[in-house]
Amino acid sequence: LTGWLARLPGNQILKIHAQHKTLHMPQLPPQLDGLRIAHLSDLHMTGQLRREFFERAIELTNEWDADVVAITGDIVDKAHCIDWIPSLLGRLTSKYGRFFVLGNHDQRVPLDTLRGTLREAGYIDLGSRTYVTTMNSCPVLLAGNELPWIGTAPQDVAAHRQQLPENHFSMLLAHTPDQIGWSRGHGFDLMLAGHTHGGQIQLPLLGPIFSPSRFGVRYCSGSFYEAPTLMHVSRGISGTRFIRYNAQPELTKLVLVREDHGTTSA
Repeated sequence: LTGWLARLPGNQILKIHAQHKTLHMPQLPPQLDGLRIAHLSDLHMTGQLRREFFERAIELTNEWDADVVAITGDIVDKAHCIDWIPSLLGRLTSKYGRFFVLGNHDQRVPLDTLRGTLREAGYIDLGSRTYVTTMNSCPVLLAGNELPWIGTAPQDVAAHRQQLPENHFSMLLAHTPDQIGWSRGHGFDLMLAGHTHGGQIQLPLLGPIFSPSRFGVRYCSGSFYEAPTLMHVSRGISGTRFIRYNAQPELTKLVLVREDHGTTSA
């Protein structure tokens, strides 16, 4: 079935859309004006798509010279593909760090092994935890929420905020956009998610007809402002269902700006 779906005329599973989006965030600390975030999600490495496909995705991402790399789950579906991580994801570069959370499909492999391999490759694990760092002299609070599948929500967000200056920036990584309520309730400025694959198929005029979310297709892909959180939902890079129409695999360079230059993509 997988091979038959992949051969359907017009199927876009191999057509990676490397796009740039400018996100207007008026409350962004001035030190972070122009911050570049490479957002990757849903690689679903199974071995059915060859390494060359993912190598191309890494090459495209590195061309952006990102300040931050964020991966929002469903990284590996088959245990033997964990061995790909050092030579694939390990090649991604960033100025201020590479961060990840896991998703529901990552439960198909030994989670401790997957997390350990990602850490050894230089990634910071945000699963069920918070992390405070500095980017261009600006305090930044990062957190990861892998619910409803793995772990718990971070428990110490409020405590960290009390120790940070008022003009800090906060970002949440979650696998599903269903965590938007939790993000809003904890005051995150930016949330990155995936999981929905853009609905896999989007019909002309009608848009996506299905999304694995309790919100239906409301947050299927794109950018959404739900005060105080601006959320970006990626269509992801791959999947276990090899069919995509009007929902191309997505790599996204997010550029955060204080002034309203509009939200753009290319």
